[in-house]
Amino acid sequence: MSPYSPGRRRTAIGALTGAALVTPFLTAIPAQAAPCHLSGNTGSCNGTVHQPGSPGGGGGSGGNSGGGDSGPVAPPDPVGLNPNQGEGFVQVPGNQAPPAPAKPATADLVAQAQAAAAFPVPIVHTSPKGKTFVRLRTSLWVDGFDVVKTEPITVGAQTVQLTGEPATVTWDLGEATHTCDNAGSQDGKACGYTYKRSSAGQPGGAYQITATIRWNVTWSCEGADCDLPGDDLGQQAMPSAVTPLVVGEIQTTTGQ
Repeated sequence: MSPYSPGRRRTAIGALTGAALVTPFLTAIPAQAAPCHLSGNTGSCNGTVHQPGSPGGGGGSGGNSGGGDSGPVAPPDPVGLNPNQGEGFVQVPGNQAPPAPAKPATADLVAQAQAAAAFPVPIVHTSPKGKTFVRLRTSLWVDGFDVVKTEPITVGAQTVQLTGEPATVTWDLGEATHTCDNAGSQDGKACGYTYKRSSAGQPGGAYQITATIRWNVTWSCEGADCDLPGDDLGQQAMPSAVTPLVVGEIQTTTGQ
């Protein structure tokens, strides 16, 4: 039979037509990736799983071909995050010094100076000493009528100090009260008092007298951290111990 006979041409055309129909069908179906299973060297996460010895399995055994023998790749560490930090955590660079403590309020240092202030207890003196007489001027004076300064308190850039200026001495003389604006003197010219009644009717036959010094107290602050340069704290009073004073009457006689 001739190679170009009609029967042979029909057979060849049929074979080509069948092949043309089968090839597009095979290429139109995409390969579905098998799930990733890792077990020893038998699995891969590169999209397909190949069993050893199976067709197409050589792709996983190549040294530099990205084969399936490599393990899972861990995600990179988050950049700039501290694994120990929680909500509200503020990360301080390692070379940064901690913040300086807050400076104390000046008022707190003033209160500290007040608590440590020591004002002298006045010591009472009279002339005549211990016993005087009605209608006789009695001299009065005290020790301790002095300027008082506390020890300076320095914290940071501020120094606080209290100053007490003696202002008055108030005398409680039993019969009356009497105020002098000075310490008094032995001669009676600065401060004195004249009794009008004797002390005979008093407990123990004497007046119990005291002297109270009052200081005008101020504070000052020097330094860059001071809230204020200073202010007035009012008066500070310090009484003396009780001192008895007998007041008698001068007896006069007239000749016949």
